[in-house]
Amino acid sequence: MAAKGPDAFTRELWGYARALDMKEHPWFKGVREHRWTREQIVRAEMQHYLRVRMNPVFFGYIVTSVVAERNYDLMPIVMENVMEELGGTKTHVDVMLQFLEEAGLTREQADGAEAAPGTLAAIEMIVGCCQRRSALEGIAMLSFVEAMHGGPDGAAAGMFEALTGHYGFSARAAATYELHAEQDTGHGDRQIEAIRRFARDEATQDRVRAAVKLGLEAFNLEWDGHVQAMTGERAYWRGLAPRIELAAPEFRLPR
Repeated sequence: MAAKGPDAFTRELWGYARALDMKEHPWFKGVREHRWTREQIVRAEMQHYLRVRMNPVFFGYIVTSVVAERNYDLMPIVMENVMEELGGTKTHVDVMLQFLEEAGLTREQADGAEAAPGTLAAIEMIVGCCQRRSALEGIAMLSFVEAMHGGPDGAAAGMFEALTGHYGFSARAAATYELHAEQDTGHGDRQIEAIRRFARDEATQDRVRAAVKLGLEAFNLEWDGHVQAMTGERAYWRGLAPRIELAAPEFRLPR
């Protein structure tokens, strides 16, 4: 496949993202439509915490890669995202713990929770991508997920209102969703712009395409893990698009 122009390549990547539109996932949609109970939501947020506590690990791998590659043009984008996630007086992990504390759980109890199958898969996929692939691929893996998460029409937008209004959680407990809605559009936009800027040749586009698909699948599995923890069922959301038929090389079995 020949290299595409930045606009065409971005449109292609958004096509993959829209097939797994986060706000349509049963986790997000169920909260906005008040399908889940308070107890189920707490179980889901424990899974959320188990994944979020790995943020320093996978961001650390991206930082290590961008330094090792001496990719000085990409470095400011990486560092800006890292500082928003891990800097300041409270990290994203600290904000997540506020929800669990309101539910009467300690950090030790949260750390001792068993990860659902989807949560386990998501963690391994995200960490593995950031550890073994380039910094640009790590950024690409996160880019469209964060773009879909943030903003007034994103997956996080109605969560804060539903959790604080219908479910009666405090603003402090639900702060992670207010934070996502505010920051993730900026994260996603910067990362997509980095893809437009640096993924210009065929080989780089191939690697970025694979990383974007991996990220979409990984985070979809994370939300599946929320639902699995809430329901006790090993359920997986198939997304919005028709079933994808994967191309395979032609072959003939020996006689």
